[in-house]
Amino acid sequence: MIFGAIDANDTWRTGYNNELYMLNNEPDIVKVIKTGRMRWLGHLCKMEELDPCRKFTVLKPEGTGHVGKPELRWLESVEEDRKNKGVRNWRRNLQD
Repeated sequence: MIFGAIDANDTWRTGYNNELYMLNNEPDIVKVIKTGRMRWLGHLCKMEELDPCRKFTVLKPEGTGHVGKPELRWLESVEEDRKNKGVRNWRRNLQD
């Protein structure tokens, strides 16, 4: 589906996703996903150490991997999101 818009010069142009989101009052899907990952990180930290869900999420794989750049783990991507949002001391806040 192509979303179009009319600009200031009364000419037709292709619209952008963020314009479509604003017209429909919908949040940006990337922000929704990143917020959900941060929420899930909070749940993981509150789980017991031996919980299988926590073990497999925090687990660092052993052995040799594929040749080339290592794949980004879920926890690393969440840490990057946390740094970009400026969230600090999140582990201590969870314990309070």
